[in-house]
Amino acid sequence: VAATPVQVGTATWKGVEGGDLHTCGIRSDDTLWCWGANASGQLGIGSTTAEPTPVQVGSGAWRSVDLGADHTCGTTTDLRLWCWGANASGQVGDGTADGPRTEPVAIGTASWLSVSGGAAHTCAIQVGSTLWCWGANAQG
Repeated sequence: VAATPVQVGTATWKGVEGGDLHTCGIRSDDTLWCWGANASGQLGIGSTTAEPTPVQVGSGAWRSVDLGADHTCGTTTDLRLWCWGANASGQVGDGTADGPRTEPVAIGTASWLSVSGGAAHTCAIQVGSTLWCWGANAQG
């Protein structure tokens, strides 16, 4: 428990998002880093091992990231959408609803402006401003 703020490394950051038990941030060089719980592969590092310090996710330049309870999605600077982690409700968006995805999975070929993850669902806005959602739908 840290009752006062603690600096995370010495890198400079341009964005950070917190999930239930994991955190991801984009550094000033557009690289994506995640840390924390990882039982569902929500860190996107190819394993389900928890990481107490930031670990880089894939390669490429990231534009945004958003976290659900146990899944993560982000957009790259070329406007591609990527998701990973828990997928029992189809929240990753790759057309399946089964085991977790431990590495980023490209979602379609469309261009995406933003993404937002819920507990077990995801919504994203495509270029053209159309809204798309997938995953759990118990409440509509």
